[in-house]
Amino acid sequence: MDPSAAASQESGAGVGQAREILRQHFGHEAFLPGQEAALHSIMAGRNLLVVMPTGSGKSLLYQLPALLTDGLTLVVSPLIALMKDQVDELQRRGIAATFVNSSLGQDEQQRRLADCIEGRVRLLYVAPERIRSTAFLAIIRRVKLARMAVDEAHCISEWGHDFRPDYRRLKQLREHLGRPPVTALTATATPRVQQDILSSLGLAPAEVDVHVHGFDRPNLALSVVPANEEEAKNEFVTNFLRQEKGSGIIYVGTRRTADDLADALTAVEPRTAVYHAGMEPEDRTQAQEAFLKGRARVVVATVAFGMGIDKPDVRFVLHYHYPGSVEGYYQEIGRAGRDGLPSRCVLLYSPADRYLREFFIDLNYPTPEQVESVYETLWAISENPVRMTYKQIAELCDEKVNDGQVGSALRLLDGAGLTRAMHGDAAASVELPMLGADILAAIKGKNQRSVFEALAVAADLETPGRCRVSLSQISAACGLAEDQVRRALAALDEAGLIGYTPPFRGRGVEKLTATPPPFGEVRIDWERQELLRGMEEEKLRAMEDYIHTRGCRRGYIVRYFGEKQPLRCGVCDRCEEPPVPRSARPTVPSREEAGTAGQTCRRTAGRTDEEIRAAALRCVADIEPSVGTIKVAEVLTGSKAEWITRLGADQLAVYATIDAKRTRVLDLVRSMIAEGLFQQDRRNVGPVLELTELGWRELERLEGEGEAPAEPPLRAADGSAGASPSREKAIVPRGASETLDDLIDQILVADREEAKALLDDLRLFHPREVARRLHARYLGAPVPRERARAAWAAGELCGEHGVDFLVACTRSEIPDVRRLAASALGKIADQLRPAAERSGSPLSYAGDALRALAADPVPQVRQYAAKALAQLPPA
Repeated sequence: MDPSAAASQESGAGVGQAREILRQHFGHEAFLPGQEAALHSIMAGRNLLVVMPTGSGKSLLYQLPALLTDGLTLVVSPLIALMKDQVDELQRRGIAATFVNSSLGQDEQQRRLADCIEGRVRLLYVAPERIRSTAFLAIIRRVKLARMAVDEAHCISEWGHDFRPDYRRLKQLREHLGRPPVTALTATATPRVQQDILSSLGLAPAEVDVHVHGFDRPNLALSVVPANEEEAKNEFVTNFLRQEKGSGIIYVGTRRTADDLADALTAVEPRTAVYHAGMEPEDRTQAQEAFLKGRARVVVATVAFGMGIDKPDVRFVLHYHYPGSVEGYYQEIGRAGRDGLPSRCVLLYSPADRYLREFFIDLNYPTPEQVESVYETLWAISENPVRMTYKQIAELCDEKVNDGQVGSALRLLDGAGLTRAMHGDAAASVELPMLGADILAAIKGKNQRSVFEALAVAADLETPGRCRVSLSQISAACGLAEDQVRRALAALDEAGLIGYTPPFRGRGVEKLTATPPPFGEVRIDWERQELLRGMEEEKLRAMEDYIHTRGCRRGYIVRYFGEKQPLRCGVCDRCEEPPVPRSARPTVPSREEAGTAGQTCRRTAGRTDEEIRAAALRCVADIEPSVGTIKVAEVLTGSKAEWITRLGADQLAVYATIDAKRTRVLDLVRSMIAEGLFQQDRRNVGPVLELTELGWRELERLEGEGEAPAEPPLRAADGSAGASPSREKAIVPRGASETLDDLIDQILVADREEAKALLDDLRLFHPREVARRLHARYLGAPVPRERARAAWAAGELCGEHGVDFLVACTRSEIPDVRRLAASALGKIADQLRPAAERSGSPLSYAGDALRALAADPVPQVRQYAAKALAQLPPA
C-alpha cells in the first residue's frame, strides 16, 4: 500500500477511536466544526498549528490523542489556575492527568514526576517557566514522550498580544527531548504571528499543518456608525436601547465614560450596570452577577469586563469607543450571540477616538525623558519604600508625565533591577488622641460605637498613639460589613475623635539601591520598546482599516486571522444593500424625466455607444465641480468611492446608468475630446472636462429636444467674457485646485485599499503640485498616521519632485514616517536610475539623510534606509 494512503487510513481509524472516547469520557456525540480535520493531522503524526476562537474545543485536540497514543503528552500552559482547573476536570472524568508548578512542594513535585516516568500519567501540564529548571529537564528526558502541546501559543511571538519570554525556550526544550511532534494552539494569531510561532518552535512550513477555523460568526451582524460627537453617540445608544430587545454590553474606552454613560442611560433603561477596574472588587462582582443572572439588562464596561463571561443570550455588543486592535475587537464582539441566535455588533466611529487609542499607546511606552524624570524623582524622595500613588509621583516629575506613564516607567526600572513594585496593603491606620474611655463616652452613633469597641482586636484602647488595623478583622469582630466599618471610621475622624487613614490604594515602590547609576547606564532595551510600540501602532492601523473597509466586515475579520475562503456575509452594513441588478439599471432619462440633478429616476441600463455618449455629456453638464475623464467614468458606472457621496454625484440622473466596462467608457470619452465635444481645461494644476459649444448641441440632439439651444455665454477664469466656452451653472464650480485638495484629504485618511485606488486620480495632477500640498498637509496633520500616509503618497506620486519633502520626513520624530520616507526615497531612486546614470542623480543629496537613517535606533527604519542607499546611483 502507498505510504500516504496507509497514513491516511491509520489517521482515519484514529479519528474514529477519538470519536468514541469523545462520547465515553466527555459526553459529546459529535466533533465541533474544525476539530475532526485537525485530529486527522495529529493522528497522522504531523506537527500542527491550530488557530480557533475561544470556546471551539481546542483543548480536546491534545486531550483525545493523549488517550490514544502510547506515552506522555507534555502540555505547556501559561496560567497556573487554568491548568489546575483542567487537570481537576480531566481527573473527574477518569483521565490520568497531573500538573507540576510552583504551587506544589518539592516532595509533591517529585512524586508527580515519578508517576510520569513510570507511565501512570497521560497528560502533564507545566508552566513555561518550568523549562528553566535543569532538574526538570533531566527528569523529563527520562519520560516516554508522545507529543508536546503548546497552549496559548501566541505567547511565543513578540507580535502576539501577550508575549512571554520563557516561551522562547520551547525550541530548545523540543530539541532536548528529541524533536517530538508538537501541537500549538491559540485563539488569536494573525498570519504574521502564525509564522513567528512556527519559526520560534523550530518548525519548517513543510512539516506543519496549519488549521485556521471558526472565526466566521454567521449570526453576528456587524456595522460601523459614524458619530463624530459624544452627543451623537449618546443619542444613538439611547435610541438603540429603546428599539432593541434583549441584553447587551456597551464597551467604552475610559472609566469616566463608563460612569457617565451608565448614569445617562438609567432614564432609558433602569436595569443598567457599570463595570470597570476602578471600582471596588465587591462592586465589580455584584455588577457581573447582576448581568449574568438577568437582573441587569445592560452593562456599560471597559475592557476589564469579559473574562469568564459566558452568557449565551447577549443580543448586542456596542462599542462607544473603538478598541486598539482587531484581536481585542473580535474577542469583545465574540461575547454576543453564543447561543447561535442573531445578534448585533455596532461600532460608533469618531475620528477623534484615535487620540484615545494613541493616548493608551503613549501610556504604555513612555519616552526615555519621561522614564528618566520618574527615575530621578524616586531617588529624590528620602523614604524607602516610597508609599505614594502613581499620580502623586507624576506630580513631582519635571517632565510632563501622567500616572499611567509612571506605572510603565516603573515596569522598565523593575526590569533593570533598580526597583521593585509593592502592592498596596489592605491595612488602614487609626490614631487615638486620648484614652479610649474618653473617646467612647463622646460617641453617639450605634455603628460607630461598635466599630470603635472592635478596634480592641488590633489596638490598646487605653494607650494613645497610632496603630495599623485590618478593616476585614474589625468587620468580623463587630458584625458589620466592611463598607459600614469604613464609613464609621471616617465619621469618627470627621468628628475629631480619632485620626483615620484609609488603606493605601496605590502601589509602593521599593528602591533596590541607595546610590543609583546615571540614567544613561540603566539597562533598558529602548530598541525593543520602539519595536513594541510599532507593533501597537500597526494593530491600531489594522483596526482603522476594518472601520474604513469597503468590503464585507466579517470577510475582513476572517482574512485578518488567516482564513482563506472568500466571504460576503450579506448582513453587515457593507453587504446589506445588494448591488442593483443589471436588468434594473436605467438608461439616460430626458430632461423632463430627470428634472433636477437630485432626482434618481432610472430606466434600463445604457450599453450602446450613443447611450454612453449622451450620459457622459449630461454628467459633465450637471456635475459640480467639473471633473476629469476618470471621474466621469466612475459616475456613469456607479462607483462607490467616497468622493461620489461627498460631492453628491450619486444623486445625478446619470449615476450608475451605464452597464459597461469602465475602460470602454474612458475610451469613448477620450474620443469625444478628440471630436471637440469636450475640452480639457487645466485649471491651476490639473485637467477637468467642460462641454464645448459643439458638445452642448450634441447633448440636445441626443436627448431629442429638437431645437439647438441658445449660444452659451463665454467666460474667462474671472467670470468675464473669454475664450473658453462653457454653460453657466447654478453653482460656481470650485475648480481643479480644490478637487486636488479634496483628493489629498481623502488619501490621508482612507484605508489602504481605498488609498491605492485614489492614486490614479492624483496622477492627473502635476507631481510638483501634489508634493507641495502633501508637504503642507504633513505639517498640519493632527495624527502620526496622516503624516506617514503623506510620506507614502509622495513616494508613489511625486518622483523627483517629492525628494525635498521626503528628506524633511527623514528627520521626523515618528518612526513610521522615517521608515516610509526611506522606502519612498529608495523607490524614487530606482525609478530615476537610468536617467541618473546618464546625467547625474537629481537626488544624490538625499544620501546624507539616508545614511543618517542607517544608524536609526529603530531596526525597521535602518533596514529600509540600507535598502534605499543601495538604490542610489554612484556619486
